[in-house]
Amino acid sequence: MAKLRHVFPGGNTCNGFYSFYGYMVSPAVKRKFILKGGPGVGKSTLMKRLGEDCSAAGIDVEYHWCSSDNNSLDGVVLGNGEYCVLDGTAPHVVDPEFPGAVDEIINLGQYWNRTQIEQNRENIIMLTGRISRYFSRAYSRLRESRLAMDEWSSYYDEAVNSEAVSRNVLALATDFLAGASSYSGVMRHLFAAAITPLGLVNFAESLLEADSSVFAVKGSPGSGKSHLFSHILDLLKIRAIKAEIYHNPLDPAETDIIILPETRAALIDISGYPADYEKAASGHKLKRLLDFDQLIAGNALEKNGILIGAARQRFDAGISDAIANIKAAKNLHDELETYYTPAMDLDAIEGFRSRLRDDLLALLK
Repeated sequence: MAKLRHVFPGGNTCNGFYSFYGYMVSPAVKRKFILKGGPGVGKSTLMKRLGEDCSAAGIDVEYHWCSSDNNSLDGVVLGNGEYCVLDGTAPHVVDPEFPGAVDEIINLGQYWNRTQIEQNRENIIMLTGRISRYFSRAYSRLRESRLAMDEWSSYYDEAVNSEAVSRNVLALATDFLAGASSYSGVMRHLFAAAITPLGLVNFAESLLEADSSVFAVKGSPGSGKSHLFSHILDLLKIRAIKAEIYHNPLDPAETDIIILPETRAALIDISGYPADYEKAASGHKLKRLLDFDQLIAGNALEKNGILIGAARQRFDAGISDAIANIKAAKNLHDELETYYTPAMDLDAIEGFRSRLRDDLLALLK
């Protein structure tokens, strides 16, 4: 039975749109098909159909979803990462690295009626500008949420028991990395969750195996979790251990999930700031659960309780406003697509998709 995984290769973050497109496939990928063309030309539909065809044939599929449109794909990775079809247009422009040898550009613009599209030139330009402004506003609000989290974190940081944090970080890191081979591979960076038009969406459940050994941690910002993830990331780099790193959807500098494919161990932050991964972890027997808030004396936070609450409110408000702006941008993007989709030769695109499907299935089998 085919295995299906779901991830985000890019995200709407406090740093603007942040891309991990370079990690969609490994350097050892055999073929990479890069789709070019405007909105509404059929890129996502083509990738969805290819994924469905391959999974029906028993081939593993990894779906890479668009953080700005919950119904659209940015790419599909097929088999054991050997083949990939991806959207190479803005904001995640991808150009061939090894033209002909590995990478192939597919220009879906060859199937459109340019004269029909040109008739809507002014509306297309106007909508594109408005979409950009909505995203700019969303990123401003996400930066404000990040600043609110920094303040929130500062109150816990000054109250934390550093010695207890260090002791627990060392112990948990040792357990988590037990059995992992050094120099077995490289790290792959993606998002398991994203801030989308429909809110915070996460696919963590699809990333865990039935027999995964789950190490769960939780705690408020500044309670010490970041020290654990930073320490483990350092060890992974030093020992060159193969790992999948899933970054925080608000701030990609932070890590939410680390998975070691070799040992099937998964370290997950179930705190819910901002993505809630607790449901993904709850489906598994936890090997360890560490609450970093238990390493803080409660009375050390009492004097700042009102300030902590205010920072949390600003954090939540920023996320909420950003989602509203991203949703507004998505609605305008849907309108923009109406100028392209009717101008496409859908029969010709379907013919191309069928040929590409047959070629991929032959290669994968």
